[in-house]
Amino acid sequence: MNQENKTTTDQSLLRQTFYNNDDELDLLDVMAQLWGGKKSIIATVILFLLLAAVYIFFAKEKWTSEAIVTQPSAGQVANYNAALNVLYSQFPQDKPGVAELQHQLFNRFSASAYALSGALQNLDEPLDLKISPVTAGQPDPLSVKFTAQTAQEAQAQVTHFIKLVNNEVVADYGTDIKRNMAVKTRELNDSLTSQLKVAEDKKQQRIEALKQALKVAEGSGITTSQLTQAEFLSDDTLYLLGTKALSSSIANEATRPLPLDDSYYATQRALRLIKDLKIQVDNLQSFRYIMEPDLPVRRDSPKRGLTLVLAVLLGGVVGSAVVLGRNMASTYRQRKPSV
Repeated sequence: MNQENKTTTDQSLLRQTFYNNDDELDLLDVMAQLWGGKKSIIATVILFLLLAAVYIFFAKEKWTSEAIVTQPSAGQVANYNAALNVLYSQFPQDKPGVAELQHQLFNRFSASAYALSGALQNLDEPLDLKISPVTAGQPDPLSVKFTAQTAQEAQAQVTHFIKLVNNEVVADYGTDIKRNMAVKTRELNDSLTSQLKVAEDKKQQRIEALKQALKVAEGSGITTSQLTQAEFLSDDTLYLLGTKALSSSIANEATRPLPLDDSYYATQRALRLIKDLKIQVDNLQSFRYIMEPDLPVRRDSPKRGLTLVLAVLLGGVVGSAVVLGRNMASTYRQRKPSV
């Protein structure tokens, strides 16, 4: 019962303070009350402005610099592509094209940049490096942003982290091609050794065949050639050349050059190209700037204008609430003796 009386009393108090005789909200009376308490409202607004000024003065500033990067140009991968041409000289069909190489390098750059961003976020004092696609759903081009306490620092840090990622990717590719060159050199040397061994075996086999033919010719009493054409003689019919020709062939076979085919000289040429190659990855880049890191002219926070406007609005609302609440309390005190 007491609760019902209190609720009824509060509703009556609101009507007496803000409503007219027709039980409608009296805006003119409310505005008059606010005007009467304008000093309190102004004082509250000034207080909030002072608080806002303190916040603006002491709050850490945030500036964001942005760069936009995309795949490297053909010129930026030219030296690396030339090294690949040497590496794949025997099998050029297996070499990746320039467009594929550009794509591979930028994919590696993107993956490393995202990994670095995550690592910086997990530090005890996180660093705000943000990597995101410029167009949603498309991995190229990329936006690289960094937020710092000064514009110059933000710009310098974006440049630093992009260079750091690029150097890492370039170093990986340089190490990779040097490793491939070493493997290819060993492979070609082994191939040359094998081909020389095969040629020596063929030469020895030829000498043995001539010696066997000489024995047959001596046993058959054939001293001179019995043939007018000897181009198509097999090992079994060499004895028809006669002992004189066979003895001369055996004597000269030891000084005869090894029977090396074209594949041997192609392998030798590929090995020479690799040995003479000077790997240069100095101009190799895994990205290209569409927009270099900018020097921001507007800070992200604190925003002075917006902060001051919000302070004025909030101060006005709080001040008005104080004035109206004070008037309502005054009305309640005037009615209390009669309640």
